Amino acid sequence: MVVLKDVDYKAQKQCKLDCYFPETKGFPVIVYFHGGGLETGDKAQPAIVEIAERFVQNGYGFVSVNYRMYTSGGKYPDYLCDGADSIAFVKNHLSEYGGNGEIFVAGKSAGAWISLMLCLNGKYLADVGVEPLSIGCWIIDSAQATSHFNVLKYEKGEDPSAQRIDEYAPLYYVGQSTKFSKMLLFFTKTICRAVPNKIDCFIRQSKLLIPKRKSIIWSCPAGIATVRREKTTTGNTVL
Repeated sequence: MVVLKDVDYKAQKQCKLDCYFPETKGFPVIVYFHGGGLETGDKAQPAIVEIAERFVQNGYGFVSVNYRMYTSGGKYPDYLCDGADSIAFVKNHLSEYGGNGEIFVAGKSAGAWISLMLCLNGKYLADVGVEPLSIGCWIIDSAQATSHFNVLKYEKGEDPSAQRIDEYAPLYYVGQSTKFSKMLLFFTKTICRAVPNKIDCFIRQSKLLIPKRKSIIWSCPAGIATVRREKTTTGNTVL
């Protein structure tokens, strides 16, 4: 396994990547955004390193991204711009490390919210020269489909438990013309002290993303999942 640590993808000191690549050529790459409520978290958390190693063992490259957060001077939409810039950086440099050009984007919690915003609001990727439909799959782990609770807190001074669908919400950008390649949504039921019943709420929100609840994968602590694979009304396959 080839490991590259603290690769700068833009000038801000927080904007660095850790890369994990197979020693072979022609592999797809997963770009991953960590969770932490846009306040905490890091690309090199032990659990993320373990995930990266598992993907590399199965023939994937894995790029873990740090982005600006509220605790490091970030504000809306810095973390979204950083996410888009990191994807563009990987896309532009992937061939140097043996990648085949295929990119998947994934994230957990706040990182999943970033991923979902980049998926459904194509502006950020388009601004850095990336066609949103060129992303092979979006892997969304426990995202908030309404306005992120800490965006409400820091940007608007509102109660973080409030449910809002505004420009800070992935759902705000869903309409009849919304298109993306493939999406995997899943959730693990855990307790969040900051926002009670957060995960149950996220599941209900995500049912609104796809008509007739397409593309939802349910994950429970026992590891049992129910999977539905269908076609969207636009003809794009949704996992």
